[in-house]
Amino acid sequence: MRIFESVIRWTGYIGGWGGAVFILLMAVLITVDVIGRAFGMPTYVAVEMSGYMLIGIVFLGLAYTQKKGKHIKIIILTDKLPPRVRQLLEIATLFAAVAFIGWFTWSTFDPAKVNYVQKITSLTIVSTPLWIPYAFVTIGLGMLGLEMLTEIIRKIASLKKQ
Repeated sequence: MRIFESVIRWTGYIGGWGGAVFILLMAVLITVDVIGRAFGMPTYVAVEMSGYMLIGIVFLGLAYTQKKGKHIKIIILTDKLPPRVRQLLEIATLFAAVAFIGWFTWSTFDPAKVNYVQKITSLTIVSTPLWIPYAFVTIGLGMLGLEMLTEIIRKIASLKKQ
């Protein structure tokens, strides 16, 4: 079990770092494009690539954000519950979230696969293979689901210790 948790922890960090690298690359690309436009030489790829990187930033960062507990939570009611009941409710909520994320991940796999198999590309100068941004969605959601699964395991173990 520790190996599983360790692998999931590292995939979350890799996703978080991947999102951070995309933020940096996007900032550089937009800066270069702005400077280029000032001299009448736009890059013609900044908008497209920034869009793809934004997808990577959002979806690859989901698991890391979950790991750090930084997703938006509404706790106005749950804070008033006894600690044990709150933990049980969090576990039940995580199970529901894992089920939804699992379905969502599975639903996004097919479009990524179709784009890969049919070699579909964007209709721009770059002709970006569209399976790449689609894969960011599937991979990011999969990593989020696995991170939530490890959180369930940790919470159940914590509940048993009480």
